[in-house]
Amino acid sequence: MARRGILSGLGLALVAMGVQAGDPLLDQRALLLDDSRLPREATLDRLQQVRFAFREPQAEAGEQPLWARAQASNGSWDGGLRRDDEGLILGLDRPLGGQWMGGALAAVSHARQDGDGGHADSRSGHLGLYAATRVYNQLGFKLGAIHGWHDLQHGGRARTTQLFGESAFALDFRDFTLEPFAGLALVRLDASAQRHGGLRLRGADEEAGYLSLGWRLAAPWYWQQRKWVGRASLALRQDLGSDRLAGQAHTDSGESLRLRGREFERSSLRLDLSLDHELRGDLYLGLTYAGHYAEDGRDNALAARLSLKF
Repeated sequence: MARRGILSGLGLALVAMGVQAGDPLLDQRALLLDDSRLPREATLDRLQQVRFAFREPQAEAGEQPLWARAQASNGSWDGGLRRDDEGLILGLDRPLGGQWMGGALAAVSHARQDGDGGHADSRSGHLGLYAATRVYNQLGFKLGAIHGWHDLQHGGRARTTQLFGESAFALDFRDFTLEPFAGLALVRLDASAQRHGGLRLRGADEEAGYLSLGWRLAAPWYWQQRKWVGRASLALRQDLGSDRLAGQAHTDSGESLRLRGREFERSSLRLDLSLDHELRGDLYLGLTYAGHYAEDGRDNALAARLSLKF
């Protein structure tokens, strides 16, 4: 995963004193920024499955499409940092008129991290809105906004706010569709002050941007009179970076320390593989694997999705 020049970089170099790197509170803030992608990617995946190539049938008059997604991810980075995360997302969407559709989601998650500097947990909740449209049946747009609340170990709280969008152009063939796509996400983190290990870390306001460029493939087939859809995508994710921000901490004796964060690889590859199955006309089941690969870290996620019209 790419993360460069943020106050909460993974590991510390304390300029004023020889304090060792790896404070778990700074690790936690860095991961909150990067893990903002988890509900965002789930939202984009949902929009892809119901609005674009080989999509699920639209809801009939009086039907309400409800979807649920359970996911778990595991990440590890150079320097001994590890993170596990589990989450559940519930969403409801419907046609908005013309080529537009939109919906809302709610999510909860629990993340645990371990590193040389110690252990830290976080529990998060998210609320979001999303929409998508198609132009001339080939050019598509997805939009979304998600706000998250995070209860952090050691008495801290944080909020994340993100805006994101994606555009794609469908190249339709008889048995499959290819889509080049580009996505942009802007994320802001507001974290409160926290105390750990004799240090009081001041609150932080962080901003980050992520650009994704890639290709997506979708192909359907039928077995036992039921539809299956396989999807795959490969994308380059570029961290647009942020200014290196100096942070302040205070010891119990009142001494002030100046902190700076560690730099990370700004580019990573993302691979997605998914399979959707039509159990019946109003019930779909999907399985998804997502992997992020960077020089300094790896992250793997598995998700199961259920969508129902009632």
